[in-house]
Amino acid sequence: MARRLGFLLILGAEASCWSGDFSFASCCLVSSAQCWDGAFTYERCCLQRPLLSEPEAASIRKMKQEALDCGCSKPDLGPPTFGGAFTWCKFHQAIMLNQDLRPYYLPFLQMSTEALAQCPLGVLQMALLDATLKVSNSQVMPELTQTPSFLRAEEALELMLESGVSLVDVATSGWMVFNQMSALRAAAQRRGATFAFESGCLTVPPGRARMLQTLTEGVNFMPLGVASLMRVLLDDTSGAEPCQLPSAGMFLLMAYSTLQQTVLPEEKEPRLPGVAPRPGEEAAMLLGAGEARLRAALLAEAKAAAPHSGPLALLLATPWPVAEVLDLLSYPGRVPVTVSGALEELLNLQKDHPLLELALSNASPVPTSYAFRVNPYREMVSDMVRYTRLPFCGLRPFLRMVADVAKNAVAAGCGGTGATAREVAPEECQFTFVEGGGKLPAPPDLGCGPHLGDCALWAATALRLVGVQTRAIAFEPLPDAAALFQQSVSENGLSAYVAVRNAALGETSGAFTELIHFRGHNGQATVNGQDFPSQDRREVVTVPALELALDEQIPAAWPRIDALKLSVNGAERNTLAGARRLLSKRRICSVLMHATKCKRGRRSPAEDPAPEPGVSKFAFELMQFLHEGDMDVYEHNDATEGPGRGRVRRLGGAKDMDAIFDDPALTEQVYFLALSKDQRCGRARRHFHVAAGRPAEAPLEDAGQP
Repeated sequence: MARRLGFLLILGAEASCWSGDFSFASCCLVSSAQCWDGAFTYERCCLQRPLLSEPEAASIRKMKQEALDCGCSKPDLGPPTFGGAFTWCKFHQAIMLNQDLRPYYLPFLQMSTEALAQCPLGVLQMALLDATLKVSNSQVMPELTQTPSFLRAEEALELMLESGVSLVDVATSGWMVFNQMSALRAAAQRRGATFAFESGCLTVPPGRARMLQTLTEGVNFMPLGVASLMRVLLDDTSGAEPCQLPSAGMFLLMAYSTLQQTVLPEEKEPRLPGVAPRPGEEAAMLLGAGEARLRAALLAEAKAAAPHSGPLALLLATPWPVAEVLDLLSYPGRVPVTVSGALEELLNLQKDHPLLELALSNASPVPTSYAFRVNPYREMVSDMVRYTRLPFCGLRPFLRMVADVAKNAVAAGCGGTGATAREVAPEECQFTFVEGGGKLPAPPDLGCGPHLGDCALWAATALRLVGVQTRAIAFEPLPDAAALFQQSVSENGLSAYVAVRNAALGETSGAFTELIHFRGHNGQATVNGQDFPSQDRREVVTVPALELALDEQIPAAWPRIDALKLSVNGAERNTLAGARRLLSKRRICSVLMHATKCKRGRRSPAEDPAPEPGVSKFAFELMQFLHEGDMDVYEHNDATEGPGRGRVRRLGGAKDMDAIFDDPALTEQVYFLALSKDQRCGRARRHFHVAAGRPAEAPLEDAGQP
């Protein structure tokens, strides 16, 4: 404490309270008696400006020129759980993936002033979270103007506005600041918070009632028709505008709608004079107009003489849902995904791999990326795609197979490169696959089916890049996920390659089943069964789904399916039972399945015995169907660490499969890979080794690493 007193005497009575370990977070957000002595009091340091230390203020002033990611431009692909020391990048991951932020709270309280200055948006997010928790959980509604975290957030927002930091850039930075601000706004309104200041933005003039209704409908995902927008524009708004928040919100909402609903072509050529703006240019102009009006309204409030007023107080107190409009911009419904990202981050391919070389080429006449439609709200898979910019494709052997098909196609000259001097064998320039979603229950951490099309869209784009003619059918039970999947297919010109069916795969066709998922987690949808943890309609959504048998869905013109990729959460047995004609006619060359997901449909031999003693009926019939297809079945441990990593082992029968199910060390990196022995499946056989993590010329079976 003597060090702080000396510092105060040197710089004068107005010196900052904060230096070193004495930070706003460690002293003001919780009661900390060791912080206060002499001139350093709670009232002076936590309730009176300046609340920002000079390093923090300087960091905010630099935000206009620097990136807003706090050095976290490369996504953390590790598990989204807190552990070890607090880092801004791990906190950023938790925010973008909608994780529980409370484990980060106590470590945040111990951060030094210098550490806080490293990430202004991270501190703002945590200050808003602290204020939200206090408003929501306090027995007596706290006075926000006497709440340090609220005052700290208010001062930071004012300085951002004065420094010229774009609020649109803040909204799209990934820190979800306005998501937390809208949560604070909702909590304050629910608890009846009052704000003792006057502003033209605190009332709704009669001529603006329709505008408020339109904005409210827009932020609640209700469709806005042309007639509704025209009525708003034709409202009597003559005279001086009492508040620019309504028009700012309308501009931003129209920009959001343009970005969400309109296919934005790649705008490489300059626009000619007199030509109407293109969709991307229109969206940019709308964002600019909304930003300018919003900044003007908030800066005017920051300069007002009324006490306890400011931009944050205004956004909380106003009836205009501008914070919610900015929140919409935080999670776009269309995400650009590159072919190269999965090759580098998920497969760790070398730069000289032919597909990666093409994917990184700026001169490719074929698109090297695609616009991926995701849910325009917080949802597990959509959040993951927005965060990583990678396909959420958990079956890595399938990705490896596709990459090897592409490599072979380049060598064959399928896309006009490589060995063009010789005649190209037609089969080297084709690939056929089916991706299935099933209907048995899944645990909360497993998804069901192709969902938004992560694997199929990436595969079709990668193979189109090298000239491979892809034929694919994907079965997705959820109507909303299937609709977004189909939109992605259409918008990226992949309709000739990928067909989307809104159905679940099963043993027969025509029956209906009911899927269920927690709100915001439709990537984890499963069949509604007794093991689902909730039936509370405030928590869950139920959706009917049609069931189809694969035998009746494959076109007769397809001689064979190169790869059948199943992510059906225990319905593997039923799915293959519905594909027995295809199997018996040797029209399926390879099958790829998750062992942990298969296990969902299996009961122990004692509960559900097979004709073979000591064997479960599930494993017995699953192996039976694959053997009917003249297939060898392998276990592949695709883990990169731990005993048995890299293992490829042929299963002798159902007992071997049951032993894998019963292994306590079973992980999500263990797969069942089946390969047809039919000679007509030569194309699939060439790539099966690589799918299993083995060099194409090496023996397939491998004991793996100890």
